[in-house]
Amino acid sequence: MAKPTDRKQPVRMMIAGVLAWIVAIVFALKFGATGGSDPEIVAQIRLPRVILASAVGMGLSVAGATLQALFANPLCEPYTLGISSGAALGAVIGVALGLEMSMAGLAGSAFLGALVFAFVLYLIASRTRSASMSLLLAGVVMGFFGSSLVALWMALADSSGVQGAMLWLMGDLSRARPGGSVFTFTAVLILALMVWSRWRALDAFLMGEDTAGSLGVSVSAVRRRLVIILSLLIGLCVSAAGMIGFVGLVVPHFARRQCGSVHLGLLPACAVWGAAVLVLADLVARVAARPYELPVGVVTALVGTPLFMWMILRRGRDVT
Repeated sequence: MAKPTDRKQPVRMMIAGVLAWIVAIVFALKFGATGGSDPEIVAQIRLPRVILASAVGMGLSVAGATLQALFANPLCEPYTLGISSGAALGAVIGVALGLEMSMAGLAGSAFLGALVFAFVLYLIASRTRSASMSLLLAGVVMGFFGSSLVALWMALADSSGVQGAMLWLMGDLSRARPGGSVFTFTAVLILALMVWSRWRALDAFLMGEDTAGSLGVSVSAVRRRLVIILSLLIGLCVSAAGMIGFVGLVVPHFARRQCGSVHLGLLPACAVWGAAVLVLADLVARVAARPYELPVGVVTALVGTPLFMWMILRRGRDVT
């Protein structure tokens, strides 16, 4: 992984990220599906979407960077590892149990789904310590499994709610509300700070589990704690905005190339750039096919899929 050539580079990345975030917010508040700038529309519709997009982009980017360190694979992120599918499955089970009216209940059920899938990956990682690609393939398989169960639920559900469920599964920020968006942003910020507080352990993970252990890191305990925190973070993002892929892959990859792999600066850079990227992606989703809206997950997938394929090909060349 790339090393920083300039100690000030992470600070520059943070400043640039904050400026990009501010610019994205200004444009997202000014433009939308309706094309107008009515104060009521801005306050009740666009501002909550901006806050929610910022929270989800921040959470997914921090989760992606952390998973890449924990499992020693730059291709890891909540979507490709299937953890987002686990969260979606948990949320669907919560809806089936009548918890959709409670944001805490829905987030809790999504957290449990993400936690189950994440701990399966944790067990796989503990048994295949050097086979990071095997872990990634296992995550892809689990993602298909979770998505198929969600699709089964949709096939058996009341047809009146299927379209909304499909939009949610593709990533949808249109349900953002002022109170819920602020709650999600606050919770994501707290969880991201909890992850950031373990930056030294994450740096040690980059040198290998044996080296991390020799440096005094309790590898199993730290990984378990972070898996729980990340499951809550991913579950919260998925319950609020559905499955949005590749933000947790693209942003950490970009940030790591610019400011290196030291998580003291990498995680904050991922947070601000992730927020900026998803606010911008949501703006594109709202205006690209006006007066219709695209699912924001479609926009991120159109950008992320080619990059993901390029990273796989480059990784294959490095191995050979």
